[in-house]
Amino acid sequence: MKRLIILFTVIGLVLVGCSQDAKSGSVEKNDSTKQRVYSSSWDGNPIIVKQRNKNDEYETVNEITDTDKAEKLINALKNAAWQENVKVAIRPPDYQFSWNSFKHDVWINQESKRIELIIQRQSNYGTLSKVSSENVFEILTGEKFEDYK
Repeated sequence: MKRLIILFTVIGLVLVGCSQDAKSGSVEKNDSTKQRVYSSSWDGNPIIVKQRNKNDEYETVNEITDTDKAEKLINALKNAAWQENVKVAIRPPDYQFSWNSFKHDVWINQESKRIELIIQRQSNYGTLSKVSSENVFEILTGEKFEDYK
């Protein structure tokens, strides 16, 4: 009888410990990009947006200094569908910008009409919804998304 009680106690402790690790791990994983990158407020430095040209060089196309635009941009990025620990090996990014020292690479996926992005040195890959893609594109470039070629 003593052995049975000890066995159930040990199994119970193991199950409780495992379930707590799983719960805390999933919350941390899903929110880590938001917490690490987007939890602080904008530092006020201009957000310089650069576009890749035909020579695969980047040239400045926009400078965001308006607080409202910066907040809308960051709120959209904060709500992106982020995947952690992902490495992306595709063509060079269409656009680049930095926010609070986090460098972002941006791709325009014309097939899905969405913006895809990574945060350099963070191993994070994010995808925006169609509506957020349109809004972010307009903030970054000052142009309508449907005008992108």
